[in-house]
Formats: sequence, C-alpha cells, structure tokens
Amino acid sequence: MRPRQMQLSEIPLNPSVKKKDELRLSRQAKEIYDLLQLGPVTTDEASAIAKQYNARINEIRHALLELGLTVDEKDGQGGNNKYEIVKFEGSCYQTHLKKK
Repeated sequence: MRPRQMQLSEIPLNPSVKKKDELRLSRQAKEIYDLLQLGPVTTDEASAIAKQYNARINEIRHALLELGLTVDEKDGQGGNNKYEIVKFEGSCYQTHLKKK
C-alpha cells in the first residue's frame, strides 16, 4: 500500500527559497515532486527537469523526512534509475544514511 501523498502546503520550508516564496520548494524540485506524486520517476524524467536532479531529489527528501517519508532510488536498466516516495522506516535511503 502506497503512503498518502502529501499536499504541497504540507512541505516544510526550504531555506534557499526567498522569504516571500517560503511556502514552496524550488521550482525544479516542485516539478519533480509533482511527478513523484503520480508514481515512480526515472532518471531520464528527472534530468529533463533539472541537470542537478540529485540535488532537487535531496531537497524533496529533506522536506519529506519530517513526515516520515523519503524518496527511494531503485537501480534501473542502463543507469536509468527509478525514484519514488516511500516510508522512511525500512527504506533504502535509511540504510544508506546508517552506513555513513
């Protein structure tokens, strides 16, 4: 069962966004987040939005962490990995953080 998709208004503030716009993610992160709400997103899809898509995904991860969610990465064919919103507990991303 997939976790409930959060609304944009539920995402915590991003310190890199100007005060007047503080209720949103950066534009590119929001575009990737909008796709993630629809289902898994591939590296190709994310990189079409942002060349530094990993930074945007990390921005989304940081916002989702307070809600107990994260963006997990699964290896894809030919390096075209898949990203999806999952519960933080038991996620590959949690395992990755424990190794650090």
